Amino acid sequence: MWRVSVQSVRHYWALFAGTFVALALGVGLVGVSASALAATWAVPTVSAAGTASVTLTDQAGGAHTVTTGQADLGGVQSVLAMGGVVSGFVTVFVVAGTCAFGIALRRRDMGLLRLVGAGGPQVRRMVLGESLVVAVPAAAVGCVLAAVAAPATVRALNGTGLSPVELRPGPLFWPLVFAAGTGLLLAFLGMVAASKRAARARPVEALREADLDSRSMTAGRAVAGVLALVGGGAMVALTSGAGEEAATPLALFGTMALAVAASLLGPLYLPPVLRLLSLPLRLTDPVAGRLAAESVRTARRRTAALVGPVLAIVAIVGVFTTVLSTAGAASAADDRARTAAQLVVEPVGPGGLGARQLAALRSDPRVAAVSAPAALDVAVAGPTTAWKEQAAVLDPVELSRTHRISATEGALAPLAPDTVAVSAEFASWYGFHAGSTVSYGLFGGRPVTARVAAVLEGGSAVPHLLLPGAAASGAAAPERASVLLTPAAAGSPGAAADALTAALGPDQVRVVPSATWFDHHSTDQERLNRLVLLVLTVPGCLYALIAVGSTLVMSYSRRGREVTAMRMLGVSSGQVRRMALWESVSTTLVGAAVAAGVVTLGVHAFRGALRVFGGSTPLSVPWQFLGTLFAACLLMSVTVSLAATGHLLRRVSAGTAGARQ
Repeated sequence: MWRVSVQSVRHYWALFAGTFVALALGVGLVGVSASALAATWAVPTVSAAGTASVTLTDQAGGAHTVTTGQADLGGVQSVLAMGGVVSGFVTVFVVAGTCAFGIALRRRDMGLLRLVGAGGPQVRRMVLGESLVVAVPAAAVGCVLAAVAAPATVRALNGTGLSPVELRPGPLFWPLVFAAGTGLLLAFLGMVAASKRAARARPVEALREADLDSRSMTAGRAVAGVLALVGGGAMVALTSGAGEEAATPLALFGTMALAVAASLLGPLYLPPVLRLLSLPLRLTDPVAGRLAAESVRTARRRTAALVGPVLAIVAIVGVFTTVLSTAGAASAADDRARTAAQLVVEPVGPGGLGARQLAALRSDPRVAAVSAPAALDVAVAGPTTAWKEQAAVLDPVELSRTHRISATEGALAPLAPDTVAVSAEFASWYGFHAGSTVSYGLFGGRPVTARVAAVLEGGSAVPHLLLPGAAASGAAAPERASVLLTPAAAGSPGAAADALTAALGPDQVRVVPSATWFDHHSTDQERLNRLVLLVLTVPGCLYALIAVGSTLVMSYSRRGREVTAMRMLGVSSGQVRRMALWESVSTTLVGAAVAAGVVTLGVHAFRGALRVFGGSTPLSVPWQFLGTLFAACLLMSVTVSLAATGHLLRRVSAGTAGARQ
């Protein structure tokens, strides 16, 4: 059957071109993501020689040496890993759908093979042979694309500032092997599932029925769709009751599962929905509108295949961007709500706020309280390991006056030399409680064993680890200070800010109202969030757009007979083109609408898991980005559909002219 497989790929090249493009680009996308991650792993670990270090003993008795030279690449690695999840999900979705759609378009041909004596196992071997013929060169092309794009991607990543150190492209061999193996595995699994259906094609049934109308909803597809629906629904239902850390993956993966279910169950609900959508078209454009409505109703599998890529990319990008944006907006809103201080003081130049400036602030008659966290890098020992942690030298009592915080365990009091305070988030991560002991150490110093005096709830206003003033010798100068004004000065914070600026020196400090500082800070944070979202989603978006075009090319490669029949019945070329236009517009609209519904469920549950002090959780949706994505999907769909329809019409006209001659 190998020769038959090769001849089949040559004959139906337009069908297999979509699978080839989807697989090659998917391998390239996975290869680039893996190469970027490998570049972060290839960053050399700085040895303890020549750098400050401290050796701590964990709770299990193991010794760990932590150095200041160890770069923290966890943030950029998390971004790249999430980007890989987006790319991988879209790749699996598109490749599996493309393979199944290609087999569905050839159901009649499978029946002919059965009619001439081919058995079910032979048909399956032929289909698997076709996957090998397409997948091997597609994986090779994808590896070439990844090898070319990976160095440029790493250089672009350095330009974003997400990495604390400069990344250099590492060896590409293993990332490309991983990408190629992933692509071959996806193609094989996709064709295995599709070949089962091809082997069950009955000769007589395939000869007398339309290509796509027969058994569009198979038992396997229905079972998988129901399982995805139940699993996704369960994850989304659990999201609102989970904490923020657990809610994020539940919302993301639950929404992705619901998107899979919506795609798999598409043949059941999409045709009636699209027919309802086409009712206005029947009034404004009776012939083309009715043709488009009947086309999407009868060709259920084709309709689901055309809706699928749009649904997948809008759903995955929509939920990732909205969840991350909403989480950032909730954190910013919580910070604002918890800040009681009316002013923020920052140094004009580098170096932080000096002791003289802080003393002048505290002695000013307009100032009631000042909190100025002095950042300090320490090493902390946990149950089985030790790690580098960002701590701060800060008095909890001062912090409680400028910010609305509370002690969930212990009491708010000045820290003694042998005590520390921890945030509620830090305590939940590592199991610390009031009265527990924490082993930490300053770099270049000796380990310190301290008692947890209090567990503080205050959002991001509370550092993970608060140290007593005795540790201030190793702390950096505070980067900013929060100032609580006296009741007499609180009525006009702007005037108080100007007066403090003049008193401390406008060339030394910048004093602004807290609301102004938050506005400026949120703008910078939104800019960083947009950058992260671009890294996460743009590669997957470009890939999905190409997949939309490839699926349409596959679809129209088998519609020549349909277009010929319409022309013979008197349908004009303009009406055929408008039919293609309405099909493209309606399938894109429905795909985006279903995706919006799925994302709404996930984001609503995610908002329920977030907490904002004294208020409700804001909803942040990147409408401009998502609108651009939808417009791009619509433009791609309409452009390819009209171009393919024009090609078919020209071929029909040429055939008619040749027959007349």
